[in-house]
Amino acid sequence: MGRLTPNERVLASKMKRQGAQINLLVEVFHTSRQTIWYWAKQDLRTRFDIDKNGKGKITIEVESTILFMRNSFKWGTARIQNGLMELPEFMRREIEITIGVCVQHFTLSRQSINEVLKKIGVNGYSNKRRKAWKFFRAKYANELWQLDLKRFKFQGKKYELLVVIDDYSRFILKLHVFDHSPNIAEITEIIKPLINEFHPEKILTDNNPFADAWGYWCFQEGVEAVFAHPFYPQDKGKVERAIRNISEELVYLFINFGKWFNAKCIESWRHWFNEKRYHRGVKDYPSRLFVKL
Repeated sequence: MGRLTPNERVLASKMKRQGAQINLLVEVFHTSRQTIWYWAKQDLRTRFDIDKNGKGKITIEVESTILFMRNSFKWGTARIQNGLMELPEFMRREIEITIGVCVQHFTLSRQSINEVLKKIGVNGYSNKRRKAWKFFRAKYANELWQLDLKRFKFQGKKYELLVVIDDYSRFILKLHVFDHSPNIAEITEIIKPLINEFHPEKILTDNNPFADAWGYWCFQEGVEAVFAHPFYPQDKGKVERAIRNISEELVYLFINFGKWFNAKCIESWRHWFNEKRYHRGVKDYPSRLFVKL
């Protein structure tokens, strides 16, 4: 007779409550009758957080949702916390199809999420070296935009993702995928409607080979072109951080969830990021801080 693992305790408890014979459970789990009776009386659906009635609120369904986001999305506690509150519909549907449940509109502390991950042994970062960044910030929405391109591969083909964000609010104004390296004309065609609608004062970009053409186009549109210093990525810290979020929360998932690689899902994720995902950098939701001039 041996000690039951956490998963065996849950299964034995559930089977006993559903009417399984005690002798059968003793034989199946190679344990004593006392052990089966003990775990059958425990509420193994709950764990760490306590609700207003004094009962635990981390159920098996909550744990399953947390573990899916950790193992399949490779998310940390902050992103999992946002995901438990509300995910884009296509992500929520994927989890429901895969594990049969997706807990939503659920508030849980990062500490409790980490306790769940630690219990399974999947907490912490694989890379302990983490770089600390120091940023400036615009004083109001549309004072400064940041623009950059993210290159990635999908099914052996190279793509470039155009990212445009508002420096003050972290609001993502545009996500557009090119199946080639875009030229200035293609980029300006994408962002011109945004400039006409929101009237930014400045746009920060790399000091790229097309800087002169880009600067002239911005001048014609009444926008000041600002260029980052060479070899100093801190200048574009906001868009670099946004690209990292986009990569870790969406683009990298295309490898395992290829059906998400389409304009509808990408646009759905952008709306979720702006309206539903709490941004710790600005301590608010980007859509609440982004307003027209």
